[in-house]
Amino acid sequence: MGDAVCKSVLGRQLLGSDVTAAGGLAPDGLPKGSCEEAGLAYMDWVCKHADELREPANVATAIDFALEMRKGQEPGFSLAGRTPKTVAAAMDAYALTTVKFDKDEIFEPNPYGVKGLFLMNATIPKGTVVEIPYDDPRNGGQGKYVLGPGGKEGRGVRPCTVRVAEVGSLRELIRQGNKLNNCLENRYDSQVKYVMRARQRTSSFWSFTLSYQGDTEPTHVLLLEVWHLRQGNIVRQAEGPRPRTLPGPEAWYWMVQWCEREGVNWQTWDVYSQVSAPIPKAPVL
Repeated sequence: MGDAVCKSVLGRQLLGSDVTAAGGLAPDGLPKGSCEEAGLAYMDWVCKHADELREPANVATAIDFALEMRKGQEPGFSLAGRTPKTVAAAMDAYALTTVKFDKDEIFEPNPYGVKGLFLMNATIPKGTVVEIPYDDPRNGGQGKYVLGPGGKEGRGVRPCTVRVAEVGSLRELIRQGNKLNNCLENRYDSQVKYVMRARQRTSSFWSFTLSYQGDTEPTHVLLLEVWHLRQGNIVRQAEGPRPRTLPGPEAWYWMVQWCEREGVNWQTWDVYSQVSAPIPKAPVL
């Protein structure tokens, strides 16, 4: 809890407890507005609900939200009797209103040791079997893909340069999304969420490209969001080109290889954008 409290507004200011300066007592018996006693009560609340809050960013948001309410809305605002679940929507809405940026935002590199990847003349081993969630016969998809030499479709046979690169700015994230026909450029609400998570250091974003001899530019196959949590690094989103949206089998293979190399849990992935059946066939790469 300590590092999370230090990141909050409370942790960045000295709180006084003079009743006269605060304007008298609030209904909860504490000095009105921001005060040491209220701060201690909020710290006690986040410690009590540490298992539910879990992440430092959630703890900091809870304290900041409570202070904002006490200073500007309700002089006696208290978290007593509330749970993280009952104030979650208000906390999320508050957090989004604190995020302001212009046309771009530089993302700092992730501080958790997750690195990119650069492989030349890479191919997929013979007999590699890949299964992509939702891409199954029930949804009009293929199901199992056999990659490498000997596979029916010849997937993963051509040597290519594989590059996994961390996205370093909002503008670059939008550009990478455009390469996949993603609509992020026109969705300010989504941009705000990504900027907020990047500032909190709870998310990093990764671009996957495959380059083949004779191509004038790389083929963009995957855009990945990794969440950095106390439990470890996990895949939150993994999107391929639209209209398919699901990653193709070659992209899925290289995603798993990179995740296992970097200690990222890829099995937490779930489809984020809407996927319609039948699942469009992925191009052979």
